[in-house]
Amino acid sequence: MAVALHPQFGRQRPVGEQTDLQRYIAESVIFGSGRPAIVYPEVSKRGVSSSFDVVGVAWDFSRPAARALADALPILQLAKKVRAVTIMREKTIDTRRSSAELVAHLACHGIDVVIDEEDADGRTIGQALDGYASAHEIDLLVMGAYGHSRMRDFILGGATKAIVANPPVPVLLSH
Repeated sequence: MAVALHPQFGRQRPVGEQTDLQRYIAESVIFGSGRPAIVYPEVSKRGVSSSFDVVGVAWDFSRPAARALADALPILQLAKKVRAVTIMREKTIDTRRSSAELVAHLACHGIDVVIDEEDADGRTIGQALDGYASAHEIDLLVMGAYGHSRMRDFILGGATKAIVANPPVPVLLSH
């Protein structure tokens, strides 16, 4: 069962305070619950989808990405279309695995997947995922949370931090 974090209602807060509060709550749930969490955008760019027909998976061959994929399998099986994207040339992806193995794994679960590689083109991974979600009309983005230390993310930023602060669509995060 996933824990969903809905947009905050009540008094208006300054944007920075609101973002910090949302990130704090999301991180608390992600690390404290042992369950995946779905973070919703404050304001949807495309309107609120009543279903997750098109699901995108942020795939970097990491343990957190594999965990998120496993946690999302029931949702992926119900989706009409599943896309997996690897953002290239933003960070080093150190693996001997191939995207073909991901396709085979998901096929064992009855899931057809489209594999995409997106060039970061000078953007952060968070910005590239935002653009990808918009370009492919993704209803739900699945991604691993914090593939490296939170201290490093605090200092350098990171995809999780960027996506939690400003999710482009609902995002299932798993750690």
